[in-house]
Amino acid sequence: MLGRYSAHLGILTLTFLLLFFGGAVFAEVSVASVPEMSFSAAAEPMSTPTPLNIVAYTTQTTNQAHGVVRNALPYTEIPDRLRLEVITYTIQSGDTLFDIAARFGLSPYTIAWSNRETLQDAPWLIQPGLMLYILPVDGVYHTVAEDQTPLEIAELYEVSISALYNEWNDITEDGTLRTGQQLVIPAGQGSEIAWEAPPPPPTAPGVASASYSSGFCGSTAVSGPGANGWFILPTGSYAVSGWYFRDPSNPQHIGLDYRCSLGDPIYAADNGVVVFAGWGGGYGNLVRVDHGNGYLTYYAHFDSIWVQCGQEVYQGQALGACGTTGWSTGPHLHYEIRLNGVPQNPKLYEP
Repeated sequence: MLGRYSAHLGILTLTFLLLFFGGAVFAEVSVASVPEMSFSAAAEPMSTPTPLNIVAYTTQTTNQAHGVVRNALPYTEIPDRLRLEVITYTIQSGDTLFDIAARFGLSPYTIAWSNRETLQDAPWLIQPGLMLYILPVDGVYHTVAEDQTPLEIAELYEVSISALYNEWNDITEDGTLRTGQQLVIPAGQGSEIAWEAPPPPPTAPGVASASYSSGFCGSTAVSGPGANGWFILPTGSYAVSGWYFRDPSNPQHIGLDYRCSLGDPIYAADNGVVVFAGWGGGYGNLVRVDHGNGYLTYYAHFDSIWVQCGQEVYQGQALGACGTTGWSTGPHLHYEIRLNGVPQNPKLYEP
């Protein structure tokens, strides 16, 4: 009897074990036989929108967080646009050219090269109230001289001629330039700028003679006679009408205003070669003479010019007629003497 019960118990136990393990195997095979994609799709439908930038997700296969998904943030990048015009800025108390350049995202050289008539190559003399041109890009603001061509301007500033035909200049390749027209020359390179005030000139300057003078008219080298070594009065008179050198009422003034009447002849102060003859912006009709000994003389506001760039001139030769062109309120001669680019006081050089 006991043996029969033992046999029945063994059969029941075996049946239970078969059912238990058999079910586990079946469940494992059933799960494995379902394509994985169907579980992923059920867990995170692709069409479900979410306002969050970062969301956590889980899968029904494991019920564990697996990571994060970053939602797309659609937006449009608008690039910085260049200004479409040249603007002006009035210098305020405490300004420097470096501060102004940084404010407008430009090189200090661009500010200096674009305002040569205003700054007169003496940026240390800036003062409140002066108005500066502010270009939209780095480069040079050029005032077209009489009979100047686009090619000459391009060569002067070391750019390709195509650089002149841009959105800021009202010129076309088949058109002509106007005297006094102002052009933006992107990436143009002007001459070196002296940023700090030079030491004052000696009280009794000595002027050396020279065997010859030389310079450039655009990209063309020119030469002429050398300096005698002293200066004569460019008007033939000591009479002054206007501002003196660094006049207290106008510290930026780096020349001497001699009195003359409309049409009076203006004379070369020493031998040399003309390195500029034409429209000089605020200078009006301007002549510059290189004397070959480090000195250049400037003669501004002519009514008419009687010499050409590259022409040899001799001490006492008439350069043009007294006038009131450019920034002038009446006939006079604005006269400058520069030694290696540094403005000198013409009174110290008078005979």
